[in-house]
Amino acid sequence: MLIKIILVILGVLIVASVLMQQGKGSDLGSAFGGGSSDSLFGPLGPSNFLSQLTWGLTAIFFVLCLTLAYLSKEDLSLNVQEEQIEEVQEEPPVE
Repeated sequence: MLIKIILVILGVLIVASVLMQQGKGSDLGSAFGGGSSDSLFGPLGPSNFLSQLTWGLTAIFFVLCLTLAYLSKEDLSLNVQEEQIEEVQEEPPVE
C-alpha cells in the first residue's frame, strides 16, 4: 500500500518537473523565469537541475514499479493443492 502511494506522488512530481523544463518555444518553464540569468535555479537555467531531477525521479519510479509487480506476483501465487475427483461417465448404450 505504501509503494502505491509513493508511486502516485512520484508520478505527480515527474509531471511537474517535465512541465517546468524549458522547451524550444515559450512554455511553462520560461514562464517561471527559465531564460533569465537571475532565475531561481542559477544562471544556467533549470535545464540541468530539472533534467537530472526528472531522470532521478523516473528511475525511482521504474524501480518501484518493478518492485510492486514482483510483490503482486508473490501475493497472487497460491499454493493450493486440490485433489481432482475424476467422475466416471457411463457410456450411452449402443443401439
